[in-house]
Amino acid sequence: MTGRLTRDERTTLLALARAAIVERLFEDGALAAAKRRMTVTPALSAVRACFVTLETPDPEGVLQLRGCIGSTEPRHPTHEAVVSAAIDAAFSDPRFAPLARDEVVGLCISVSVLTPMIAVREPAAIVVGRDGVSLSHAGRTALFLPEVATSQGWTREELLGQLARKAGLPASAWREARLSIFQSERFGENGSDC
Repeated sequence: MTGRLTRDERTTLLALARAAIVERLFEDGALAAAKRRMTVTPALSAVRACFVTLETPDPEGVLQLRGCIGSTEPRHPTHEAVVSAAIDAAFSDPRFAPLARDEVVGLCISVSVLTPMIAVREPAAIVVGRDGVSLSHAGRTALFLPEVATSQGWTREELLGQLARKAGLPASAWREARLSIFQSERFGENGSDC
């Protein structure tokens, strides 16, 4: 990344993500209004890869994953990439039904802005908690953001085994796979990372 985002830039990206979802659900002009309030800084117009993660509370109030989609390839200005990822996370994550109107109230949104991918030759180069990891093998790919291994309490080997399973491969397939790492700047609504 070309430096960390300011608090205002983070707030803008989160507002855009929420407005994109609300606009899709209610067709109320929320996204256009958020864009009018936005100041496009050099950091927001920089072409970067990002992910948007959505979580909703379960009956006990514990946040559970509700959608997470993004891109590892920087193709669009950050502010546009976040809008696209938010819509996809809410309505196109194949693991979940599309977000319903009544879920918006408890929805917690976080954004992860990624550094470029760097291929690693040895798994020992992967630092759990710092690095996100992408695996590619036999025409299949999978990715975990940096916080996944930490939240699950995985070791490096467990992370790689779970990543191989996520790609639909045997857990040991990571030993022959192409691995890449990246870092992310993650932030969420209300100053948390959800």
